[in-house]
Amino acid sequence: MSTGLELLPWDTDLFGYKVAELRPASAELAAVRRLIAEARQQQVRLLYWFIEPHNEQALAVAAAVGALLVDRKVTYLMAVPTAPDVPAGVSSTSRLTPQLYSLAIQSGCFSRYRLDPGFAPDVYERLYSRWIENSVSGARAREVLVYQPQPDAEATGLATLGIKHNRVNIDLLAVDAPMRGLGIGAKLIQAARQRTHAWGFRELEVVTQLDNEAACRMYERCGFHREFLYHTYHIWLE
Repeated sequence: MSTGLELLPWDTDLFGYKVAELRPASAELAAVRRLIAEARQQQVRLLYWFIEPHNEQALAVAAAVGALLVDRKVTYLMAVPTAPDVPAGVSSTSRLTPQLYSLAIQSGCFSRYRLDPGFAPDVYERLYSRWIENSVSGARAREVLVYQPQPDAEATGLATLGIKHNRVNIDLLAVDAPMRGLGIGAKLIQAARQRTHAWGFRELEVVTQLDNEAACRMYERCGFHREFLYHTYHIWLE
């Protein structure tokens, strides 16, 4: 593909049709329409376009080409100068269980893959199932943490940790629906802080949806500050 279009192999493999990211050098309408036409010629079915919210020209062009706003993605960052203790009940796991699948799927309740009606109904669950499989196997995550209220009890919380851009990244974080509001998410974040420092890093990052207000409030209570926001658009091509 030419400059301005990047094929996304992971998404393409999962969905069974070509998915690409739109990266126009210019946000002028004519330039974006040329890239969309090229994507059609390449038999791309879905384009992602990530736009900073202050880029008014790009936002206007997105509306003009019929792009669907599916997410307002916010990046939170926390400095980790010291290592706290790991809370009781939090441990590492390398065992894939039905409960881990359930928690992973719950983590994406505000996901664009769930909310965009262009996707088949099973896409969201298949994506998050693949995500936890790759995390437990080590292909996507360095470590998978779970919270268990008792040693032999099922996990009621999940956090997967990876490393990107010299930061530790919380990739998935979920608390089982009946157990929310009990501080389990904060315990998992505290354990993530401990791992961050123990691994020799000094920053912890998490990305979530701005519309997931409960998650945003929790991250801010735990000491994260908002670093970056961008809008995600989907362009479906016939």
